[in-house]
Amino acid sequence: MNKTLLILEIAAELQAYIQQIENSVKRYKLATDLDDDDTLDPEDYTRQSEAAEMQLRYEQLLQQAKAMETFMLEHEQKEYTMILPGALVETEMYYIYVGISIPSFQWDDKTVITLSEKAPAYAEMRGKKAGDTIELGAKRHKIVCIS
Repeated sequence: MNKTLLILEIAAELQAYIQQIENSVKRYKLATDLDDDDTLDPEDYTRQSEAAEMQLRYEQLLQQAKAMETFMLEHEQKEYTMILPGALVETEMYYIYVGISIPSFQWDDKTVITLSEKAPAYAEMRGKKAGDTIELGAKRHKIVCIS
């Protein structure tokens, strides 16, 4: 496993996720900026209020995503021998990065999964070492290496 390349790929996926959220914030911000002359129907005010709520939700998601980016930068060069936040774990089917949460993707014939320390799967995995097994869903997987 080439940790540096995989971390760069995870970072790129995180950047794409951040970009999607930023686009959503912009879209909802535009929807909340209606001129008084444009609002003739009371439903317009309801939609404007809903857009403001969604904008706030996406701004919160954006803050979380940027915090994940900071986390990755802080843990990028660290090496791990057990599963802790910042560790990159390889099993026969997966690469698992602990500490952030973005949608899974394919890389090097394996699925890359990211999970936060708040995920139930992390509680079961914490402290495990290479050679141990972990449970993901209903299946058990042997840890090939941790870096």
